[in-house]
Amino acid sequence: MKTEKVFHNDRYLKSLDATVLDVISKKDRIEIITDRTIFFAEGGGQPGDRGTMYLTEDETKHVDIYDTHDSGESVAHYTNSEHVPFNVGDKVTMELDWTFRFSNMQRHYGEHILSGAIYKLYRGTNRGFHMGHNYITIDIDLDGKIMDTAMMKAAETLANEAVWADMPIQAHCFNSVEEANAMPLRKAVNEKVEGSVVIVTVGDPADPFDCCACCGTYPSTSGQIGIIKIFKAESNKGMTRIYFDCGRNALVHYQESHRILTDVAERFSSKPEDLIRTLDKRDKEESELKAERAHLAEYFRTAEATALALCAAAPNDKLVYRAYSDISPNELQKLGFKALDLIERDNKPLLALACSPSGTLMLVSDGSYPCGKLVKENVKEYGGKGGGRADNARAQFDNDDDLKAFVGAIAQKL
Repeated sequence: MKTEKVFHNDRYLKSLDATVLDVISKKDRIEIITDRTIFFAEGGGQPGDRGTMYLTEDETKHVDIYDTHDSGESVAHYTNSEHVPFNVGDKVTMELDWTFRFSNMQRHYGEHILSGAIYKLYRGTNRGFHMGHNYITIDIDLDGKIMDTAMMKAAETLANEAVWADMPIQAHCFNSVEEANAMPLRKAVNEKVEGSVVIVTVGDPADPFDCCACCGTYPSTSGQIGIIKIFKAESNKGMTRIYFDCGRNALVHYQESHRILTDVAERFSSKPEDLIRTLDKRDKEESELKAERAHLAEYFRTAEATALALCAAAPNDKLVYRAYSDISPNELQKLGFKALDLIERDNKPLLALACSPSGTLMLVSDGSYPCGKLVKENVKEYGGKGGGRADNARAQFDNDDDLKAFVGAIAQKL
């Protein structure tokens, strides 16, 4: 079975009648083979087309096509419908999801034009291409050199100038690789390729803006690509990986980015063009506030540590317990070590400091009392959990009564 790929002759045909040649059931899908198709089969980095297919004499009998792939000389139309209301020999009508197809045409050939611009400016070679849902990527080889911001801006500008020039995009079919490689290609066709080769040019074929082998669909003029927008770039295996998009997808990306920018600017009571300056000012203010907070925290910690040290002045006190409602567990640990430094007696006590709202208890010592061991061996008996080191440990309890009972038990063991 062989499927005639009508889309090669008419890329703008949105509907077509065909005859069903086969209906093949697979594990996760059903494949429909027809004698001809306008659905592009996935290839060359471009996704397969999607759309609908219905019985020509009865439109109520239809299926959705979610993907299209080559299958030998045939084209398989994928559907996940549980039942396909077609039989071999039936006449069907297929209709493209044209928005999806045209967007892919814009993205596919936008990639060609951007690659062509980079080749013209820097002789960079496109070594990899991926058309994802949210962006397209290309990997540009410049013999180890990584493109900088100025280079990318220049390439983006030149690519869009090629779009604005609305140049014709034309396909040229050659019977051999040798003939194809006689064209002014930016990337030679592999000599192992067999059969005919299609070369697509942008602009005058004698002196094209871009000239490259292509098996996908493309608009008739460069102006239909609309826009080419680079989002970012990064180093990847000694090459520059560029993230970008074209046409409708680039517009959607810009609309969403602009919405986010406007919302953020309004949240900071700023105009979008003043946002960076506003954020710089806010960062400075936050830095000053953090420094002030750190100073106040140290002042408060010293005062509390001094009070704790006074409470632990009695030489026979082995454990000192204090509960706080406004100090975090991490701050309690710092407070404990600060207090131990201020306690002048040789046999320093074990400090049991609680954060009442969270049911957290911090044990802190100078190593004389094994904090981690005390928690590990006793905490489960009181419905808690935790652990730690010899000089500090943390225990967590569901309620304050269990926490206090644990502290009482620890005091008896010291």
